[in-house]
Amino acid sequence: MNKYPALALGCALSMMLAACNRTSPDESAAAASTAPAIDTTPVAASDTAPATVTPDGIQDREGKPVPVLPFDISGIATSDKPLGALPFFGLPQGYEPLNAPHVRAWARFPVRLGDGVHWVEGPSWSAQIAVPSSAGKTFSGLELQRNLDGLLEAAGASKVFEGPEHRDIYYGPQLEDEIGGGFIDAVNNSADAPTTVHVIRQAQRNVWVQLSLDANHAGLVVLEEVPFSPTAQWSDSFPHLGLPAGYSDRNKPIQRDFDRFPFWTGDHFEQVEGKVWAADFDKDDHAYSMHEVRRNLAAMMATVNATKVFEGRIPKQQAESVPESVRSAYSGSAGYNWDDFDLVVYRADLPDGRQIWVHARLEYLSAGWVVAERKGFEQTAALLPASALKQQLDAQGHVAIQVNFASDKAQILPDSQPQLDQVLTLLKQDPALQLSVEGHTDNSGSAAHNQQLSDARAASVVASLAAAGIAPARLQARGWGQDKPVADNGSDAGRARNRRVELVKR
Repeated sequence: MNKYPALALGCALSMMLAACNRTSPDESAAAASTAPAIDTTPVAASDTAPATVTPDGIQDREGKPVPVLPFDISGIATSDKPLGALPFFGLPQGYEPLNAPHVRAWARFPVRLGDGVHWVEGPSWSAQIAVPSSAGKTFSGLELQRNLDGLLEAAGASKVFEGPEHRDIYYGPQLEDEIGGGFIDAVNNSADAPTTVHVIRQAQRNVWVQLSLDANHAGLVVLEEVPFSPTAQWSDSFPHLGLPAGYSDRNKPIQRDFDRFPFWTGDHFEQVEGKVWAADFDKDDHAYSMHEVRRNLAAMMATVNATKVFEGRIPKQQAESVPESVRSAYSGSAGYNWDDFDLVVYRADLPDGRQIWVHARLEYLSAGWVVAERKGFEQTAALLPASALKQQLDAQGHVAIQVNFASDKAQILPDSQPQLDQVLTLLKQDPALQLSVEGHTDNSGSAAHNQQLSDARAASVVASLAAAGIAPARLQARGWGQDKPVADNGSDAGRARNRRVELVKR
């Protein structure tokens, strides 16, 4: 699986499993008015197969279907044996996790059962178990199995599966990201590694344990099956979505007062214009779980009775029709290769009449989402006639003009020409007037990028005026990036005011 990082040897852990505790769940002006072409042709049946596979429809590495089997827990005797904290069981002397274990507040794992698998979700612990060279002994699968069997028997566990792991199940297309993002150490064994699955049924929870034995190591998964409790909360204010407990932004979120984003509906892209917010995020210390993100997002959307428009993967042909400019502008949050990740799309029609769309990218080490509030365009640029420009220059020495540029670029949009014509009139009426054309940005993005962008935009305005007949010696271009805000960058209105071009009298 080419997405999985190499399994590097980590520091040997000196404490036993029983001592481990569960971790506490604790972009710029609007784009041009004409959108780049996106292929909206309904997808042919042969193209839709990958996208129409439901979360329960699993295929193995070779595309063969894998049965997802139910399990009747009522047939298992209840145990009242006390258990400590996840992962509940210790290891034999000299046995340790090979790498840092993946301890996740919420995840799901397809345990082996019968001729297929059974989904179990909840807090999880997983690792590859080995004997370090410093232990003075050699790994023995029999020793590990006998020790674990003894602990499980004492805890009142029932064995529900014994057979081959069938590793290719875990390397199939539907599980690639989910397993690679947390359980890869536990299933990275020989193709038919001997595997056992035990379950402990208790009054308030079930505990599942899957052990797969290889020649020199073992894979161990422990899951605590309990009811899900969301940790992310819907907010009444835009962008509405909160992060699950313990998650944080990988980059500064993108906020655009007006833009257009294509949301995949299953057979076409729905172009949504309006306010847009985009973020990408993860969770540290091997604790990230795409299923934890998925469940929290579903819970938030349920609070506003949102409709799930799509879940799956966008067909490659349709994904590649998304313009590079859009994929680049939202590469952090929405991903760059749009057919290469699990996607969930929601639409929420709020009681106040607003319509909210969500594009959620779920990948194996991080997630991201784009939130758009559909609304019509509101003109914020005001045309200043040459007389008003002269009045402010004479009184204050500088005047701000609104020049619109292509998103995150220095290309001047056609709707800026009437304002530039007034600047030309001003310069022609006063041949002695010399101006410094100065570009400014808001604080979205890095300071270095904003400086470069403001330099380029100021230079574009100077080039436009010079091309219209103004002597280049009368003009100079200078960019200030985000260093000279005139309003609070914490609001949409403030950021709009800060994105400006100023004429300064020389």
